[in-house]
Amino acid sequence: MSQEDRQAKQARRAKRDLERMGEQSEKLLGAGSSDPPDPTEDRIEIIGRRIGRALGYLIGAVLVIHLLATYVFN
Repeated sequence: MSQEDRQAKQARRAKRDLERMGEQSEKLLGAGSSDPPDPTEDRIEIIGRRIGRALGYLIGAVLVIHLLATYVFN
């Protein structure tokens, strides 16, 4: 096997691994998919998911502010 063949095989393997990691990993600050919601999906479920995400970010921000005010700016 020539050096060029090994490099091409390694590049294909790396690209395949990166694609798999992208599919399996959670997206930070996002829904994980840029596709629009499926119209057959339950509308209440979509609204609940959005509310849950918003509350999660809000609670996280409040926690960070509280910890900074308590321990850093004491």
